[in-house]
Amino acid sequence: MDLDDIPDDAVSLDETEHDISVTTRRNVAKILGVIGGGAAIGAVSINYITGLADAGLAGGEDLTYENIYVEGTHLVDQEGNRVSADQLEQGGGETLTVLPEKEGGGALEKKKATTLLVRFGPDDFEEPTHLDWTADGYVAYSMVCTHEECLVSGRAEENLYCPCHGTSYDPLRGAEVVGGPAPSALPQLPIGIDDDGELLLATGPFEGPIGASHE
Repeated sequence: MDLDDIPDDAVSLDETEHDISVTTRRNVAKILGVIGGGAAIGAVSINYITGLADAGLAGGEDLTYENIYVEGTHLVDQEGNRVSADQLEQGGGETLTVLPEKEGGGALEKKKATTLLVRFGPDDFEEPTHLDWTADGYVAYSMVCTHEECLVSGRAEENLYCPCHGTSYDPLRGAEVVGGPAPSALPQLPIGIDDDGELLLATGPFEGPIGASHE
């Protein structure tokens, strides 16, 4: 399978009884309160990024984790609409499938670029999450499973879940593997909010390669 292309039969959120755009997890806070108590550490403030609003995707035909997003790339939904800072409710663990905005507008519709945006509370995250890569409760990870490159499109309690082979990832702890066959965490994308406090941006590239890992 070419990781640059989104296959017609790719597993999507609606195929796992979840909305492809927004998955509401309003009970996540309750779950976290039961299983985690006060374990979440650190207060993560909003990251305001100045002077980046007009930046665009640098990657060309040869997409890598280093150029899918660059500093200042807007996050957009599958229709190419820029994602606002209030798109998801804070604290509920809601998710949104997003893509990088292409130069000139629109979404870069490549499987390798498919990204999962999740919003909890700013104090909910723990290491190994890069805490300074979150913004006002938002965190972003590659949506491509590190096992066999299916899309991580479901939820299992508070965890992200790949329905192909059953890998679960903990979004509050750097998308580390908590069950299933995947060998490594989903790469995190550093994100922030523009200087107007309205739109979500990448503040750099993914932390590492996208797709199957054989660590």
